[in-house]
Amino acid sequence: MPNNNSLGWDRSELADGIANAVDDTAVSLRLFRLNWIIVAVVLTVFALGLLLTDFRIRPSGYLFFLGMAGLYGYFGLRNVRSGSRNPRIFAILFMLAQIVLLLLLLTSIGYMAAAANLPMQEAGLLAADRMLGFDFRAYVNFANDRPWVLRAFVFTYDSLHRQLLGLIILLPLLGFHRRAAEFVLAFAMTLIAATIISTLVPAIGAYGAVGLVQADHPNIEPICYFATLHELPLVRDGATRVLDAFNLGPILTFPSFHAICAVLYSWAMWPVRWLRVFGLAWNSVMLAATPVGGGHFFADIVAGIIIALVAIYMVRRLGPYLARSAQPARPTLLQPARPAIVGAQ
Repeated sequence: MPNNNSLGWDRSELADGIANAVDDTAVSLRLFRLNWIIVAVVLTVFALGLLLTDFRIRPSGYLFFLGMAGLYGYFGLRNVRSGSRNPRIFAILFMLAQIVLLLLLLTSIGYMAAAANLPMQEAGLLAADRMLGFDFRAYVNFANDRPWVLRAFVFTYDSLHRQLLGLIILLPLLGFHRRAAEFVLAFAMTLIAATIISTLVPAIGAYGAVGLVQADHPNIEPICYFATLHELPLVRDGATRVLDAFNLGPILTFPSFHAICAVLYSWAMWPVRWLRVFGLAWNSVMLAATPVGGGHFFADIVAGIIIALVAIYMVRRLGPYLARSAQPARPTLLQPARPAIVGAQ
């Protein structure tokens, strides 16, 4: 006789479904726990940076963001420990807390690292672009002369933070809490890598390297490039030594973090079938907009893509290992385990 219940489900299939759900929740929690360890390490590096350098902070901004992240983390932990644990809830709260802390702390560390004042690398990056056959001036002229291209570039390039917030909300709510935890881990890995690499290969951007001025591209106002052009020299020459959490600007050029995010966002959206094509198309345009919007060399884009792909590969390799170690015994899900027979050999 078939082993079916009143709903027509095979018990073995039901067991597999429950086991997979439990496995995914367990893996998600392990990934979020690993993310917290990374956040703790980054926080330690930030504290050491304040002790060992002449940088200081304006406490109000840091207390605000640390307090906000602390509340998100606290309520997420409360949900995990409650009898009504809901991965949709704790994943949103943990994502918010961890990403806020990673952005705040690693951007601050980037300021401290940039003060090392290593030789600027625009000439080398421009030479790499020419070797790759990329003509930045021609690319800017192409966008400047085509309003529809420029509008698409502006909409997508400026969506970096909106997409991030959307992923923080949508992935857990749609049940992809494991992908949410994986995304935060990949985000942390790439931001750490970008901070280290940009310290060793400092640059401001391609507009100045090729001699372009605002009059050469009247329809384009590369705000992100202008922010780096203003901020990075102040850090390098010692004028900026007080960090204000509300006014931290972009100082990363090589690799491009927009390029990193374009890849990570597309990967994060991929499990959501109705969002897959849109996410890939939107972020492809954002990737194309990155040289214009941020004044990035083509080498910056290539480096960002490579870093993102390596991070995704590493995270995906880690997932199956965590899944195996978190797999529960099936009897504990549907029926009590058989008691051991006393005296059995």
